[in-house]
Order: sequence, then C-alpha cells, then structure tokens
Amino acid sequence: MSGTLNLGAPFSEVIGLRGLIPLHISVGSRLPFYDNTLDIVHMNLFLDGWIGAELLWFMLLDWDRVLRPKGLLWIDRFFSRKEEVEMYVGEFNRLGYKRLMWRIVPKTDKLVADEVFFSAVLEKPIRA
Repeated sequence: MSGTLNLGAPFSEVIGLRGLIPLHISVGSRLPFYDNTLDIVHMNLFLDGWIGAELLWFMLLDWDRVLRPKGLLWIDRFFSRKEEVEMYVGEFNRLGYKRLMWRIVPKTDKLVADEVFFSAVLEKPIRA
C-alpha cells in the first residue's frame, strides 16, 4: 500500500500507471483492507509534521491492524520541526515494532535548519 495526496497534482494517476489501484480515502478513515493482510505499508512524505499526535496514533493503529505479523512499516522521509521530532518518534515507538533501520537527519532544502527527516523500516511483532 502506498499513500499519496492529490494537492494540485495527479499523484494517484501515477500509481494507476504503475498498474496499481489508487484508492481515494480521507486521512481520518480506516483503510479498506482486512486485518493482518498486507506485507508492507509504505509512507513517503505523506503524514508529516502537520498532523497532531492523536491523528498520527489513529493512523498507526490502522496500519498496525492491516499489517500481517512480521510485516514491514516503511516510513520514508517523515519531516517535522526539531523540537517536535521526539513527540512524533515517540508515537512510532508506542507500536513496539522491531527497528530494522532508523535514521534522523537534518532537512537541508531550507536556509533555516529547524526541520529534520525521520526514516525507518519497522517490523511488526508476532502477538498472541
């Protein structure tokens, strides 16, 4: 599953051209997949530092619901302000996933260096 936002550009059309089926759902909606069915959930510059911790936790719980045990949550370039990164990282840590890759690096596309990128590959644990 890959997520995009159509904000003045046809990002979902690009997904369709790759042979995948784009779904149009709102950020606060549950994903239309059965529990424990997906091998990977990939988030790329999608839910960044503009959302609050409560909405992020809702999304993480839904991703956790659809990921199978040992499935991968791939967070690719989630950005936030430096002073907020610990709060966001704390939400990802609450899942209890195994860290396969974990990086926090400065976001260098601005003159003001007050933002960072967070990237990770996390493995869902097997739960009883």
